[in-house]
Amino acid sequence: MPRRSARLAPRALTHRATPALVASTALLLTAGCLGRPGTICTLVGADSGVTVSWRPADFPAGSRYRICADGQCREREDPTAGDGSTTFLQVRLPEEDGPREVAVRFTAIAPAEEPADDELAGGEPAGGGRVVDAFSTRVTLRESTPNGEKCGPAVWQAGVRVDPRKGLVSG
Repeated sequence: MPRRSARLAPRALTHRATPALVASTALLLTAGCLGRPGTICTLVGADSGVTVSWRPADFPAGSRYRICADGQCREREDPTAGDGSTTFLQVRLPEEDGPREVAVRFTAIAPAEEPADDELAGGEPAGGGRVVDAFSTRVTLRESTPNGEKCGPAVWQAGVRVDPRKGLVSG
């Protein structure tokens, strides 16, 4: 019998040591995810800027969209009018902006039509086409901390949506 208990002793020790080993390993792995002591931060990234949302179905198929915020502009083309879903486009702004008001413009440009030989294409926007809608507004950038207030990054953002009847609506 002494031999039997001697064989069980190492196994019993192993079973007792396993929970402590797992706990200490988990603690060491979690420590790498901590920001300030006691704060767990995720790694969600973000950019300062203005995001505009719209439904391509509200505009002619093949339209181009130009969004400008504080003098910075981006364009996007949609080959079809869409299925009623919403499209988003962000104009990035410098990270150090802070809480200030910026001008925002949205322009929808219908695809260029082939002019007849005797017609001139004067008055069309760069790249051709005709302006279907053009809206503008001013929005205030607000601080956003996607990982929580105690974790970076801190960015400055605003969002607007396009309503063909009302123009640019904050939201």
